[in-house]
Amino acid sequence: MITFDLNTNDAEALLRHAQTFEPDSGDAREDRRLREALFDLRDALLSHLQKRTHETNHS
Repeated sequence: MITFDLNTNDAEALLRHAQTFEPDSGDAREDRRLREALFDLRDALLSHLQKRTHETNHS
C-alpha cells in the first residue's frame, strides 16, 4: 500500500509524469518492472486525489 502526504498540485504533477513516462533502459525486464511500478503509482495517486476531492466536497 502506498500513502501520500502530497498537496493536490504536487500529486497531479507526479501523476502526469507517471502517465507519460516510457521506460527505455534497453533492458526489457527492467522496463517491464518499471512500467508495472508506474501503473501502481498511477492507481495510488488517482485514489489519493479522489479521496482528497471527496474530503473537500464533504467538508
